Amino acid sequence: MSDNQAEAKMRTAMNGRWMAAAAVAVMLAAAGVAQAIPAPTAVTHGDATYVSGGVGKLEQNAIRDMASRYPVSMTFAKHDQGANEFVAGVELRVTDQSGKRVIDLNDGGPMLLLKVPDGKYTVRAEYEGRVKTQSLDVTSGHHEKLGFLWS
Repeated sequence: MSDNQAEAKMRTAMNGRWMAAAAVAVMLAAAGVAQAIPAPTAVTHGDATYVSGGVGKLEQNAIRDMASRYPVSMTFAKHDQGANEFVAGVELRVTDQSGKRVIDLNDGGPMLLLKVPDGKYTVRAEYEGRVKTQSLDVTSGHHEKLGFLWS
């Protein structure tokens, strides 16, 4: 093997090592960025506390991790081309049994966690002008899951 061939082979090996090191650095940096993304913030209005979000896998995972601390979880989706897809921009109103508004959001979803006192509630969700309504009975020690699906 000539000196030029040996030098070329050595450069190729070094480039391969540098490429591998660079790939690892990129993956570590991405992992660090992922960990730096904060969980969605809880908002409190009167007796109600909610967390709304879930745009992107990281935020969805954060909300799923928080779900055990909330008695109610909701998801909002549409059926499109044979699959269900999460949607955001849901107008959401939760009222208690006396008709008092507990929360009123103009841009909810695609996931929402809710903490309210025990009782009966009505949940009205509107997406692209179409309204879905569900009843909700919150009792201590139980977790309620509501799904809203538009087609």
